[in-house]
Amino acid sequence: MENLNIKGQIITQHDKGFHEAIMGTLFNKWDTGRRPLMMVSPQNIDDIISTLHYAKSVGKKVSICSGGHSWSANHVREDSILINMKGFNQYEINRENMSAKVGPGVGGSTLLIELFKRDLFFPAGHCKGVCLGGYLLQGGFGWNGRKYGMACENVIGLDIVTANGEYVHANENENADLFWAARGSGGGFFGVVVAFHLRLFKKPAYCCSITHVFDIKHLESVYHWAAEVGPSIPDAVEFQMLMSSSVLKFLGSGIEAIAPIFAETKDEFEASKAFMVNSPIKKKAFFRTPCLPTNMSAMYSAAMTHYPDNHHWGVDNMWTKAPVEQLIPYLKVMSNNLPPAPSHVLWLNWYPPSRKTDMAYSLEDNIYIALYGTWENPNDTQKYGSWANDWMEKMSHLSTGIQLADESLHKRTSPFISENHLHKLDKIRADRDKDYLFNAWHSRPI
Repeated sequence: MENLNIKGQIITQHDKGFHEAIMGTLFNKWDTGRRPLMMVSPQNIDDIISTLHYAKSVGKKVSICSGGHSWSANHVREDSILINMKGFNQYEINRENMSAKVGPGVGGSTLLIELFKRDLFFPAGHCKGVCLGGYLLQGGFGWNGRKYGMACENVIGLDIVTANGEYVHANENENADLFWAARGSGGGFFGVVVAFHLRLFKKPAYCCSITHVFDIKHLESVYHWAAEVGPSIPDAVEFQMLMSSSVLKFLGSGIEAIAPIFAETKDEFEASKAFMVNSPIKKKAFFRTPCLPTNMSAMYSAAMTHYPDNHHWGVDNMWTKAPVEQLIPYLKVMSNNLPPAPSHVLWLNWYPPSRKTDMAYSLEDNIYIALYGTWENPNDTQKYGSWANDWMEKMSHLSTGIQLADESLHKRTSPFISENHLHKLDKIRADRDKDYLFNAWHSRPI
């Protein structure tokens, strides 16, 4: 564009390869049909500032993309300007200060695998390719998150280009309003984060995983057991269950019960594995593993069997504290019409602590249920595209809200921040982005 002079790349609707470039920003290959006016891939901070000034001068809204794992393609908005931050993928690790400075385009798996080599840890996300930009803004529940908290709680500062084109640092003492807003507002944040400053942890002494796999005929027993033991499972365990039509890739309908453990001491390790080792239903499992030592590379490889590339996805979720007796009838019927694997139903045992961190993120509950419908052939979109949304709509009376990570706000609205925090966030937005330059979430056009 003749009025936008930057060092980075600009591609517009009139340029060859524009469609492919936009679709290339999306992990979910379900084409929304929306197209921005242009996509800008900045090389430096001045490029970002120039792009924001340009967008304001031509009256266009701005969206941000880091890794493109928004299931609902929140960053792809009609007639807007898309800033692709994937090139801001540098990171610095300071072992002495137990901190790191990371760009939004850094993959969480890239960072965590490197930290493991240095006997360090950060609660990065569970899947390869998920970049830290969107992950940290929306909250970020990741590896060992029950112990170390939401990933955004371990953000100790941010470098941000504001809607006014100012380059500022935000922490609890400086630009504290932006610091508060950035931790939990997700794709609705009203600034361009150039870098996150993170608190690091020592790598746990014990890293292992136990798996029990059950035939679908044991569904009621498995979920009753999970609900019973859930409140007492130690924080060092990230217990989750995946129900699919083909467990372990090819063994038919069933439920995989998986317990990754990150323990710091021998006593904690023994206590953490006890609920699986002593499970009263473990003999019903047709496949069981002992507690197998593992590393993050292996954990990421295992996770990605459930989230393959180049697929179309329809995803939705809910937080709930509903009694298991109210959830099981839905899960039973759901088990009879699951889309083909790797589509699955995730049950995550969460039971959050009382959060001491004051931040925009403010909504979670005991159990997290997320539905991931996926298909390769675009012709199957009509068949499977509404599966997740339809079930979450049917169960909405049992929900206390949703998590932004697996949202479907372009189809179904549900709270993801407490009402008081949303009101505060809107006030900060009105002050910091008076012209409403930045797009908010799908369900809240501004």
